[in-house]
Amino acid sequence: MEVFEAIRSRCSVRQFKPEIIPDGVLRKILEAARWAPSPFNTQPWKFIIIKNKETLKAVSKYARYSGYLADAPMAIAVIVSPIDNKFSWIESIGEPRFAAAIAVQNMMLAAWELGIGACWVSIERNKVGEILKVPEKHFVLTVIPVGYPETPPVKHDEKFRKDLEDMIFYEMYGLKQD
Repeated sequence: MEVFEAIRSRCSVRQFKPEIIPDGVLRKILEAARWAPSPFNTQPWKFIIIKNKETLKAVSKYARYSGYLADAPMAIAVIVSPIDNKFSWIESIGEPRFAAAIAVQNMMLAAWELGIGACWVSIERNKVGEILKVPEKHFVLTVIPVGYPETPPVKHDEKFRKDLEDMIFYEMYGLKQD
């Protein structure tokens, strides 16, 4: 699958088959995340693989509108670690979190190419951090349910995407090209 095809065809999957993803396939997905760009190559991400049903259920209580998380065969929690070196100043402008989000995008595209579905889930970070015993000063970015799609994925319809021209300005915000 080519990159543009993966980007355009990937969709959020919320219903999964019960099978656990084999470790070799999971490692490929995580390897894609490992290669994400980050400011000053800080690579501020860590991953917690969650397969325990009770843990998935507990985490799902703090994922609004995401009850499907409890039904997923597994999930990946994405944790942002503090930067403890001369580049620690980038934390004040949110850079490590942005970098971890790029790692998630890499993960989701790699999963899609491998026939694995995933979905970004918004969570109550502090509560989920307590459940997963995430150290203080670390940030729980998201918990991504992953698995083989239960039903064929729904294709994106172009009419539901914002028009590209509505997103582009030239030289400064609000200026359109003549």
